[in-house]
Amino acid sequence: MKIIVTGASGFLGREVCLAAQRRGHEVLALGGSRAPVVPGVAQARAFDLCSEAALEALVLEEFPHAVVHCAAFPTIEACQADPARAQVLNAEVPKKLAQLCFHLGAKLVHLSTDTVFDGVAGSYQHTDHPKPLNLYGETKAAAEVEVLRYGREHAAVLRTSPIIGNSVSGDRGLHERLFVSWKEGRPTSLFTDEIRQPVEVSNLADVTIELCERNNLSGLYHWAGTEAMSRHEIGVRIARHFGLDADSLVRPITRADVPAAAARPRDLSLKLHPLAGKLRTQPQSFADQLAQLRVPRGTENWYEQATGRKVVRRLEKGIDF
Repeated sequence: MKIIVTGASGFLGREVCLAAQRRGHEVLALGGSRAPVVPGVAQARAFDLCSEAALEALVLEEFPHAVVHCAAFPTIEACQADPARAQVLNAEVPKKLAQLCFHLGAKLVHLSTDTVFDGVAGSYQHTDHPKPLNLYGETKAAAEVEVLRYGREHAAVLRTSPIIGNSVSGDRGLHERLFVSWKEGRPTSLFTDEIRQPVEVSNLADVTIELCERNNLSGLYHWAGTEAMSRHEIGVRIARHFGLDADSLVRPITRADVPAAAARPRDLSLKLHPLAGKLRTQPQSFADQLAQLRVPRGTENWYEQATGRKVVRRLEKGIDF
C-alpha cells in the first residue's frame, strides 16, 4: 500500500512513517519548509499543503491508497498568531484532501483533537457535539465536518489527546519538555483540576496505519490512553517513574490560581468505544506508556546528578538509525 503522510517532520508524523514501514507499506513523507528525514523512507519532500493546485497535482500523480493527515497548526497560540493560515491549514486542507481521496477511492485518516470540546462534561463520546473554546478547536471542528462530508465511507477522523513519547530532538514529548524545565532549575506548576488522557506516540501511529488498512472502519473515532488524570498527576507520575523528587519538581496549582485558565477546557477525557474494540492495536495504560520513555537527550548529566542513576543509552530504531 502506498501511503502519503503529511506533517512527516512533526512528532507524530514521523512516527506514522515508521509505523507504516514496520507494516510493510510504501511511504511518501511530506514536510513543510524542509524534506523530512525519516530512517528507511526514500520518498520525502518539502511541500506547501496550502497550495491547492500543487496539492491536487501531487495526490493525482502519486495516486496513493491512503493519506494520513498529521499536518496542522497544532496549538492555540500558533492559531492566534496567524488565524488566516490556521484556517487554511487546519480546515481547508483537510477538506481538499477528503475530496481528492474520495475521487481516487483512497482512505483518508485525519488527525483531530480533544480540544474540539469545551471540557465541561468530560468523558466525551465520539457522538458528542463539539463546543470549542478557541480558534484552534474551531478550525479542527470545522475540518471534521468537511472531511466526513466529502470523505463519506473513505475517511476516518481520529480525535486524540496530548502525546507523550521519545522524539529525535528530545523536546517534543511531554516528559521531554518537563525534563528541559527541570534541568534549567524551573519546577513545573501543573493544574490539579485540569484533566487530560495522554497517548503514547508510537501507539497512536500504529492506530492510524491500522485504520488505513481497514476499509470497513470509517467515520469519527476517539483514541488515547486508558487513564484520564490531572496534569499534576501526570507530571508527578513521570517524575517518580524516573526516580526524581516529584515534590520539588512538580508544584500543584488550580485553575482558580490562573485567571486565563477559564478559557481552557477543564476535562478532556475521552471514551474510546467503539474503536478500542475493533482494532488489534490496544490502548495503553499510563504505566505502559511510561515504560517506553527514556531520559531525553541533553539532560543525561543533570539526571545522573539528580538521581545517582547511570544513563545507559541504547540505540533505538527511528531515533538512532
